[in-house]
Amino acid sequence: MKKIRKFSALMPELVTDILLRLPVSSLLRFRCLSRSLCSEIDSEKFVENHLNSSIQRKTHQKLVIYNLEFKHFKDFYFADFDDDLVDAFPHSNPLRGLSVYGSCNGLILLGSDLEVNYQSMNLAVWNPFTRRHNKLPLCPVQTLSEHRRFMSCGLGYDSAHDDYKVVMISKVHDSNRVFYQVWVFGLKLNFWRRSRDLVDEVNTKVGRFANGALYWVCKDKGVGFDLAKEVFFDIPLVFNWGSAVFPATFLLECLDSFDSLVVCGGNLYFRIWHHENVEFYLLVSDVSDKGGEDGGVSWRKEFTIVNVETVLPDVQVFPLWPLAYSKDGDSILLGGLNGVFWYNLENKTNQRVSIAGLPYVPWFRYNVCWESLVSVGNDSTFDGAAEEEI
Repeated sequence: MKKIRKFSALMPELVTDILLRLPVSSLLRFRCLSRSLCSEIDSEKFVENHLNSSIQRKTHQKLVIYNLEFKHFKDFYFADFDDDLVDAFPHSNPLRGLSVYGSCNGLILLGSDLEVNYQSMNLAVWNPFTRRHNKLPLCPVQTLSEHRRFMSCGLGYDSAHDDYKVVMISKVHDSNRVFYQVWVFGLKLNFWRRSRDLVDEVNTKVGRFANGALYWVCKDKGVGFDLAKEVFFDIPLVFNWGSAVFPATFLLECLDSFDSLVVCGGNLYFRIWHHENVEFYLLVSDVSDKGGEDGGVSWRKEFTIVNVETVLPDVQVFPLWPLAYSKDGDSILLGGLNGVFWYNLENKTNQRVSIAGLPYVPWFRYNVCWESLVSVGNDSTFDGAAEEEI
């Protein structure tokens, strides 16, 4: 009898451990088995533990494939890293918004083409795994009588307040000056709040989230926005190439069409094209202490791909995105406009990844995210409802 009691006492822990290893689709089905099971799966603690378990075990990671240019390509395609990215399965986009303005912990920030009609453009936070989305209300800056223009937005997680935040930056002209308004939307509070203005104009449409902050490139520097404190801090963008030092203004002239800041494995990288080579620099310091003028951050060259067009003759490599590291860490998945490939960091070899099930279009864009049960807010809508035009 003692052994039976001991085993019974362990059962809830065993059940929880099993649940933490399951994909989101299975967990959503198991919610109907009992009230207690449903309550556990829906709890904030379980949602957090399930996400952390996936990240630690490097499971339930998805490659998100989409296209920005073609009106007929309105669905997203998901390929599973656990299945070696062999197949891509379509996932209907409930909002028909083709632009992706960031992702974080399984949530994706969707938007219409923000430069076509800024005054009526919409944003939505979407969890494709729970099939729920939250269409955000218009930002108050969109209703201003002054001339205004969309600059950029991004999505990130504020761990200090356990809240997911959308940040929008807009350029506003009034009769006397030009300034850059910053607005923050918290999913918990469910409304827009104006934050302190930004002095510099950003050159990138998407704020990249890493280490508790969103990052942008400005004219001659980078800026980060601490999501917990809601303050900006500067980061340097000057690199030493051999005997010459090139300022960021020179780099941005070369990279004007594509974002030079990229996120891979939760870390921020700066991508530089130098002749036939592409270099990736990693933001390495502790950005939780942002007291210095440059935020206390620095860059370290992480890896270089030499003679890119020769090494990768069949891949449209400009631009080139680092997407994810392999489980053993010796290779990195890189994406070009017309395909993805694994690049071995030690022996400098590459292997093209053939993903079945994709439609034929000239080029793609990519994102990487973890499956999660993270909520998109109390005003969420189930994707099974009638489709909306964003």
